[in-house]
Amino acid sequence: MKKKKDKDRLGNQFRRISADLKLYIEKRIELMMLNTGEYLSGWIAASLHRGVGALLILGGVCFLLFALAIYLGDLLGSDSLGYVLVSLPLLLTGLLFVYLKPDGLFKRLQQMFEAEVIKAISQNGELPQKKLDTTESARSKTQKDD
Repeated sequence: MKKKKDKDRLGNQFRRISADLKLYIEKRIELMMLNTGEYLSGWIAASLHRGVGALLILGGVCFLLFALAIYLGDLLGSDSLGYVLVSLPLLLTGLLFVYLKPDGLFKRLQQMFEAEVIKAISQNGELPQKKLDTTESARSKTQKDD
């Protein structure tokens, strides 16, 4: 009779341990998903903010270039000559960007991206973990009953 009671206690403890372990793993997965979502949403928000700022700057530069082309066209007496003079530096700069290999820039951007990924991964692992209150209270309650 006592052996059966001991086996029941042991079985109950194994069930509690497996339930606690399952709950721990589920909470850990949820925490990782929340941390990843938080990091991605922050990154997307910052990217959108910078993108909108870049578009506004680009629009302002375009208007300045049009105004410069019109002004130069009035000075030289030919609108098309003003537009040609404004577009030549842009075309030359664009051709330089297309035909020159930006290996240094590519490596620098790759290092920055890798550093951000490593930083995000290390932050996920260093967050303080909270104990599961429900399992602790359930354990103490079942231990009092035994």
